[in-house]
Amino acid sequence: RHDQPLQSSVREKMQQKANGTFLWVSLVMKELKDVQSWEVVQVLDEVPIELTDVYQRMMEHIKQLKRRNPELCRQILSTVVATHRPLHLQELCILADLPNQGPNVEEATATMVQMCGSFLTLRQDYVYIVHQSAKDFLSDEAAVSVFPSGAGEVHQDLFSRSVQVMSKNLQRDIYQLRALGYPVEQVQQPKPDPLAALRYSCIYWIDHLYEWISSSSTYDGAILISKGVVEGFIRTRYLYWLEAISLCTSMSKGIVSMAKLEALTKVIPY
Repeated sequence: RHDQPLQSSVREKMQQKANGTFLWVSLVMKELKDVQSWEVVQVLDEVPIELTDVYQRMMEHIKQLKRRNPELCRQILSTVVATHRPLHLQELCILADLPNQGPNVEEATATMVQMCGSFLTLRQDYVYIVHQSAKDFLSDEAAVSVFPSGAGEVHQDLFSRSVQVMSKNLQRDIYQLRALGYPVEQVQQPKPDPLAALRYSCIYWIDHLYEWISSSSTYDGAILISKGVVEGFIRTRYLYWLEAISLCTSMSKGIVSMAKLEALTKVIPY
């Protein structure tokens, strides 16, 4: 427990530098959790006033991590920024191509998320960006570090990994309901849930294909389609995919996605 003079000094410095910004206070408090009492005042003196500068400081800390950890953080941050909703830890492990720790996948992935500093927060096994300003920073000021080959390549990876994981794991009657026409609103998710790691991929894989091709200055996407990746998936897993998005209660999104895929195939030359 810190002594009273230190608490007073910390309170005064934070009031001076926060400018009434709660997010700044929250970010600094997270950083102070990991320092010793005699380091607190020095850390407060070092922390910038502007949020953008605080974010840049966090990026520098990530770059100074040891071994593969800076690259793992980059994979996590680029994936979280590029996806359309918060990801479950199991989804993030696959989509960010993180080391798979088998039965400990959620615990290991959570540890990797914590290495990303205060950019991310974890709630009920879902990973959230701490604030829109953090997402804007990662997309703009830090884009060279987070997306070294461009955002299009990240969308390509998200599309490819989604198709791979769905092709490998989707199957008929994946919840073993053993009943045709079972009302989806009455379905209870089994434990473990075989769709836990696939849910995002099932719903958004076509969106990432579209965003990849839209951001590309070449027709790489057309080449991929012509090689039969999408066609092969539709031929072999289409009914299983429909079943999966129904179990995800996202059939309407699936219909919109198929319309988007059809439109995409019409405008891309083979």
